[in-house]
Amino acid sequence: MGIELILKIAGIGILVAVACQLLKQTGRDDIAMITALAGIVIALMMVVNQIGSLLSSVSSIFGLY
Repeated sequence: MGIELILKIAGIGILVAVACQLLKQTGRDDIAMITALAGIVIALMMVVNQIGSLLSSVSSIFGLY
């Protein structure tokens, strides 16, 4: 869970930023916005997955099941 997640999110951010810049320069602002939203959704899904496992660990530690 350590540095790999941060590197994956950073890689997604770099790819999305490059794609958005290229799309904006070609005049496709609407597709650039959709690309940015898709990148945000992908990154949030990765983070939510990790938060879910964290909450599962916390609940099992304190015996909340």
